[in-house]
Amino acid sequence: MAPKSPDDWKALHFEAMQLFSPSAPVDEAALFAGRQPQIRKVIETVLEKGKHAVLFGERGVGKTSLVKVFRLLFPSVVSEVRLIREPLSPNDTFTDIWRKVFKDIEVLTREGSKISLSDYYDSEITADDVRRELAAAFTPNEIPIIVLDEFDRASPAARKSIANVIKDLSDDAANVSVIVVGVSDDIGGLLEEHESLRRCFEQVPMPRMSNDEMKEIINKRIPRLGMKIDADALWKIVTLSRGLPSYVHLLGLYSVQDAIEKRRLVITEGNVDAAIRRALEKSQESVRSDYAAAIHTNRKDTLFREVLLACALAKTDDRGFFTPNSVVDPLTSILGKTVKIANFQNHLKEFISKERGAILIRRGKERAYKFRFTDPMLQPYIIMRGVEEKLIPANALDVLSSPEQPQFDLPSAMPKPS
Repeated sequence: MAPKSPDDWKALHFEAMQLFSPSAPVDEAALFAGRQPQIRKVIETVLEKGKHAVLFGERGVGKTSLVKVFRLLFPSVVSEVRLIREPLSPNDTFTDIWRKVFKDIEVLTREGSKISLSDYYDSEITADDVRRELAAAFTPNEIPIIVLDEFDRASPAARKSIANVIKDLSDDAANVSVIVVGVSDDIGGLLEEHESLRRCFEQVPMPRMSNDEMKEIINKRIPRLGMKIDADALWKIVTLSRGLPSYVHLLGLYSVQDAIEKRRLVITEGNVDAAIRRALEKSQESVRSDYAAAIHTNRKDTLFREVLLACALAKTDDRGFFTPNSVVDPLTSILGKTVKIANFQNHLKEFISKERGAILIRRGKERAYKFRFTDPMLQPYIIMRGVEEKLIPANALDVLSSPEQPQFDLPSAMPKPS
């Protein structure tokens, strides 16, 4: 039933804000979208005694959302799941980290009352303390899971000590699973330890979301509001978000709110365009300043803005990396003339420099380099700036309204580079 009064529309506006969460992890299982392979892999891992998991990927791909709802995603036949999640901080020592964990574990005193395990430790906590307490803290019927989130923020010394403790827990087949979560390209970059650690960790890479997973975010929320979304509007949100769930939430929320303000229950492409403008206006100052530093120049012919936009439009792998060759087509489209890698190779070198804020990171060897945005959140922002500033030609923008086309491709009217 359509809202009838101003208060009804206000209530709908408020409900939309509860359903979309661009700035916080999803914490309701019914609203969690996609990630079925990762969920299945982690569940199988924690059900295997002596096995632990490392969940790794780019910042902003939804790792924390997954672990926050993880307990609710177990099959209904599985009970007694005990999940303790602790985010780590740069200044945390080994003792600090395990005191956080122990604080969330209750034990019985001799008098029969319950107290926090951390109450027994006023000073240093050792590796032996951790192994002994975790082995005794849970019953055989419980499935205890300890999530150490933002693991990459901890010091190398703390990470090494924790990794060795987890290895010992694995060797002892202790009834506890530890899930390490962090930003990294691989397990080696996250754990920084020897090969033997890999055997006790199930590696669970968290790639960017697929188009279907991003659509699911929208399609799980719009019907709850009694609203619908046009196919073109949905595709535009998905294409602009570049596999990052926070941008799906952001553009989805702003598009819904624009439709509500116009007293409409169908979200159109025009609402998404309004959402783009609002997203740019409300972007964090850090994002705007990083972008400005990357494209700053006193010359008009340096093309830093255009090359950076082409990098944002380039086809990537599931971890957000693109090759110089994948920049050729979008840059050709933006400039309206054929370009080769040699025309922007120096720009890529500049983008990894401190002078331009190291907006890109580079991996691989010479002649086989691949690049990725240091802050993934900049990529959709740069594309939206390109749309708003009309740097992307109209025929290239047609891709945003064409569900048949999965990527920004070089328009057929443009000549292919030789």
